[in-house]
Amino acid sequence: MRPPRPPSTGSDAPGLDGAREEPQPPSHPLAANHGRQESKPREAGVVVSFGARPAGAAPAPARPRRLTTVLVVDKARLCCSLCSLALKRPIYQCAAGHLACGGCRTKLSTNACRTCGDGGAASAYALCPGLDVFYGELHLPCPYEAHGCRSYIPYYRAASHQSACEHAPCLCPEPGCAFAAPPRALLAHLVDAHSWPVHKIPRFGAIQALHVPAAGPPDRLLVVAEEEEAAAAEEDDDDDGDDAEGPAVFVLSVRARGEAAAVSVACLRANARAGPQYKCVLWAKAPAPRGAAGRRRLCMETDVPSCAQPGEAAVEDGMWLGVAPVMMLGASREIHLGVQIDKL
Repeated sequence: MRPPRPPSTGSDAPGLDGAREEPQPPSHPLAANHGRQESKPREAGVVVSFGARPAGAAPAPARPRRLTTVLVVDKARLCCSLCSLALKRPIYQCAAGHLACGGCRTKLSTNACRTCGDGGAASAYALCPGLDVFYGELHLPCPYEAHGCRSYIPYYRAASHQSACEHAPCLCPEPGCAFAAPPRALLAHLVDAHSWPVHKIPRFGAIQALHVPAAGPPDRLLVVAEEEEAAAAEEDDDDDGDDAEGPAVFVLSVRARGEAAAVSVACLRANARAGPQYKCVLWAKAPAPRGAAGRRRLCMETDVPSCAQPGEAAVEDGMWLGVAPVMMLGASREIHLGVQIDKL
């Protein structure tokens, strides 16, 4: 039996009076067989959402609630013939139909289509305003929609949005645990499922005193309380609360370096571009040797790196404070720390 055909979107498509709101597009931009039934999935397909806005209407919200049609399009049709990436406006086309980004075309020594070769006037690129409008209306749901992002992104900006989306999931570092979620949800998971120690810092710029055993858990969580409270207040004002950024979560890591210990701080987030940048000041203090005046004190100030998995980049990719054994106290080799985190 032949599978049913999808609704037509050409000149024979029904008018708006008879249109209905289609289901929302799937959460991932790469899809196999959405919009029609097939025995085999298409590996090079992309789901495209079309939505028309009446003349003079206000811009659509981040997550459009409007009449849409979901199609499956070969990704090659949406790529520049010169750079092989998503087309960016202004769009040019040769007589044979090969498309090129405006930026790529300006880099050519001549205005001839590289795919056609030296074909004379027929191979010359010409500006296509109609394609500019058409490609400008192609939007995709963020691939992190399941993790709370409600943005619809122009197709040519999908990669840049994905690399900066604050909803990109971070990974649980516990062996055998496959949990992945944005920092806010991972924070709750690490505390509830794995009993990670957590310390609340009242605000950015505050100095938090911590007594950390070098022989204890290597990682612990630091949460800036003012950010957590702001997120909770935003949830109370928002019906769904999905757009709340959540608290700023940091990981304090203690790693053995021979007899010494390396102490560092990293921001828990998958994309460093998703939010503000931070700096951190770390102090380690210990009493002076018996009979000596004063106390021992180490200090370090550094920018805070980001890590998608707690402990993954905290020591290896960032600066760390080296604490000698003489600075550790008692059988648990306790380190007396001061932590100050602030926004740059």
